[in-house]
Amino acid sequence: MPRMVQPDSRMARSVKAYDAHAEAYQGAWCERRLVDAARQFGVLAGRGTVVLDVACGPALDVRLLRDQGLRAAAGDLSWECMRVGKTLHPKGALAQWDFRQLPFRDATFHGVWAPAALQHLPRNGIRPALRELRRVQRRGPIFVTFPEGDAELEPFDEPPVGEVFVTRVSPDEVKALLLATGYEQVEVETRPDLLQRPGVAWVHGWGRLPEA
Repeated sequence: MPRMVQPDSRMARSVKAYDAHAEAYQGAWCERRLVDAARQFGVLAGRGTVVLDVACGPALDVRLLRDQGLRAAAGDLSWECMRVGKTLHPKGALAQWDFRQLPFRDATFHGVWAPAALQHLPRNGIRPALRELRRVQRRGPIFVTFPEGDAELEPFDEPPVGEVFVTRVSPDEVKALLLATGYEQVEVETRPDLLQRPGVAWVHGWGRLPEA
């Protein structure tokens, strides 16, 4: 059984919402992926390397990463998302885990893929979670995204899931978090929302670990 950290009640409600709508979520978002980011991530990680997809949902980005020649270990806290994800990747290694306590040894991966993952944590939980991701990473890139702003686990409309709770983070915060965790060559930019939701923009953050 995976190790679990006791979740904030709003985090638990978000996971429950994804569990209830995992199949619909997979169908609605299968054509709305961060393809350009995946290509850049693949170049930085290097073909044939093993990377971590920390909160893969119903496995929508696993194929993107594999298309870049990467081998992806993928998991999520939502058990139903894992079940639905296996319909896309019946032979893939998908696991239920809490990325705040990952079941991997130190310095296992050559890249960490974490878009729209850490946003479901309270603000004071983001830095410890990043340290855990850093722990299992040997070298290569990390990619994170957050909705831009300063709110703490506020209600957020996530079609077709409905209401989940997210922490909004500023570009300066994302940069500071990555630098404080030990990443180098940190780059941050703000990008539009894929669904063009009013008042929603996304902070994309990149960092790299040099070869040890």
